[in-house]
Order: sequence, then C-alpha cells, then structure tokens
Amino acid sequence: MNKSHFFKFLLSALITCPLITFAASEPWTIEDVFEVSSELSQQMRDPEVATQKPLPQAFVLVSFSMPEASLERLARDAKDAGVPLVFRGVPETKGPSDSKLPLLNPQSLSAFQPLIESGADVQLNPELFSEFNIRQVPALIIKEESSASADGCVQGTKAVIVPGDVTLGYALDRLTDRKDSVGEVARTLRDKLGNRQ
Repeated sequence: MNKSHFFKFLLSALITCPLITFAASEPWTIEDVFEVSSELSQQMRDPEVATQKPLPQAFVLVSFSMPEASLERLARDAKDAGVPLVFRGVPETKGPSDSKLPLLNPQSLSAFQPLIESGADVQLNPELFSEFNIRQVPALIIKEESSASADGCVQGTKAVIVPGDVTLGYALDRLTDRKDSVGEVARTLRDKLGNRQ
C-alpha cells in the first residue's frame, strides 16, 4: 500500500471526524509519519501559494453503492487528473461486527484499499455532501472558496455540480466552454486526461 496516499486519506478522515480512533492494519514507522507530515506542512506553508488567489477545487463525490466498474473507472481518471474521490463515510462491515470497534477500523477501511493502492486520492468528507445537498453519486464538483472583494465584502462560495454516472472526461467537457475560473480548472483537468473519454 502506498503509505503517502494512505496517510493523506487517514488525515482527511481524522480532520472531518476528529473523535474517531484508528487501529493501523500495517505498521508505520515514525519516519513514515514525519516524512509525509513534513511534505504536507511544507505545501501548506509555501508563501508563494499563500499569496495567490486560490483556484477552484475539484472533487468527485462517490459511494460504494455505485457499480464497481464505474467506481474503478472514476478512480483511474481521478488519479490521472489529480482530483480526489470523496466518500460520505465508511461502508458498514458485512458479517458479525464487534460494536466495540472504532468506526475507522481495519475491517471498515479494507473497502478503500484497492482504490488507495491504485493511486487515487481517497477522502472522507460528509460535510461536502451536506453543503451541496448531494443525494446522487457520482457527482463532479468544482468549488471556488469565498473571498473578499475590493470593497471588503465577502462573496459566497461558488460551485458547479455535474451529476450522473458519466466519465470524468465527459463531466469536464460540459464545463470547458465556461469563461470563468471554473472553466479554467475544467480545461486544465481535461488536458491531464488527454483524449480519454
């Protein structure tokens, strides 16, 4: 398992669900944790990035209720485009379960392992589903964070949602003609996929 991808997944899960405990299914060394956390903290502290207006972020909201082939195709495309796959939560474990197990336990996380091993950026973020009232997956979201205008007024979050069981390339194609920052991000992500439909 790619420890860097797994650590980012685990970190995103713990940020959105801070009271959850986790029992690691694979031993981690202190060097693994320092290496990945150092890399993430450097990205967050980069002064060049901090002074730029942030580009909109893209997410593909998915669920294990989707057909397996669709989920695998989206994982492959999302990995190549650099877009995270976002789940509302962990799947329920099948079979006898121990009610004393923490929510994030090796059994509940095993469903994510093939996606993480494929290199996809997998995140848990139930707030994203709530914020945009997402009831149908998959859904591509390109979201621009709120910012202050020249007169000091705070502008709200702007987002575009493309729902439906379509390829990531098709969903991005629906947005590439836009003349705003969402269209710019869609064109950039679409270029990463090349001719792939």
